[in-house]
Formats: sequence, C-alpha cells, structure tokens
Amino acid sequence: MTIILHGENTIKSREKLVQIISDFKINKKSVTRLEAKKLDLANLEEELSKSSLFGEDETIVIEELHSLPRSKKKDSLIELVSQSEREIVLWEKRNLTPTMLKKFPQGRVENFKISNTLFSWLDIFHPKTPAQKNLQSLEKAIKSNGDYMCFVMLIRQIGLLIYVKDGGRPAGPPFMVSKIKKQADYFSMDKLLSLHQKLFEIDKKMKSSQSFMTMKQELDILSTSLYS
Repeated sequence: MTIILHGENTIKSREKLVQIISDFKINKKSVTRLEAKKLDLANLEEELSKSSLFGEDETIVIEELHSLPRSKKKDSLIELVSQSEREIVLWEKRNLTPTMLKKFPQGRVENFKISNTLFSWLDIFHPKTPAQKNLQSLEKAIKSNGDYMCFVMLIRQIGLLIYVKDGGRPAGPPFMVSKIKKQADYFSMDKLLSLHQKLFEIDKKMKSSQSFMTMKQELDILSTSLYS
C-alpha cells in the first residue's frame, strides 16, 4: 500500500509522517528514508527489491518525489513506485493534482491544507484591528493550522510588508497587491523591522530551547505589541 501525505501545511504533514514512522517501529517494521533528489532508477529499484535480514516488514519513505524537475527520470521513478507492491510512504511539500494522484488508485491520501482562518488572521494583523479581534483570530488560526505554521506564515507576511513598504511590488493579482499595500500603510518601516527582529528572536529561542513560553504565548505577546 502507498500512503501519500501532501499539501502546503508542511508542519502538520511532517507531524503525521513522524507519527506514521513511530507507529511502524512500534509494530516492528523497519523504515528506510530516501530523498528523491538523491535517487536514480537503479538505486530505487535496489531499495524496492531489498528484504529485511531479520524478517521484519520494511517500509520505504520517499520525500519530495513529485517536487523533482520535470524529466524522464522523474516519470520513471514515479512509475516504479506506483507499480511496486511494497509499503511506501510519499511525503510531498506541495499539493498533488488529481492527475498525479491517479497513478496511485489504491493509495491512502491525506491532504494537509492551510485553512482560511490563517489567511484571515494574517490579513487583519495590523494595529488598526481591535486587539481582542486580533487575538481571537490568532486563536482560530492556531486551532486549525498549528502554532508553528502560524509563526512561519507570519514571518513570510512581515517580510512581504517590508518589501512593499520599501517600494517593491509583489507578484499576484491586482486585488492581492492592493490588499497587501493597504496593510503595509498601517505600519511604519521601523515597526515592521521591529516585528521582524522579534520574530527572529522567537525563532532563535525556540530552536535553542531557551524560551519559557509556548509558541502560542509568544505569538499572543507579539500580537499585543502591535498596540504599543
């Protein structure tokens, strides 16, 4: 059986992948992890034909197979995986199209989307939004998408606002460009740079386990700093 985990919410899909691998190991299955960018047809065939020396069931995890550049090699790798009877988990950082998924008619597919609650929160993240509304919107975004995904997307949003504030024109349809420009007008450049620095410091603390607060608490505090 092939399990396919795909979608833009890579935080949630990674969590699911870790859970699946943990479950396999609990059930005495060995797991081999492969990066698609390091594969060629010969070594994938070799991995798929291997059997465990200890008689365990083996599972192969392949990451970002569908993110490879278009090529005959990519098509051949996908074809080989789709025809294999081995237990395979495909982890993809992008959304797969129905055409892509058609090659795996018996596959178990899970799509990890970024919900509208996250985009709604990012849209109102500015000092003209009442503080309570901002925090409530953040709460909904975290509940649907996870706190770390909210953090990652806020870094992206602040970077985009700085770019626009500095005179840049982002790619996208006119209504999206207009919306981001309007949001940028609610901030001074100094405020945006301050927020960017605070996000950097949060990231540094979290990665070094120096924060005594959860990511949600950090985001709550950062949100309230909009009004000071």
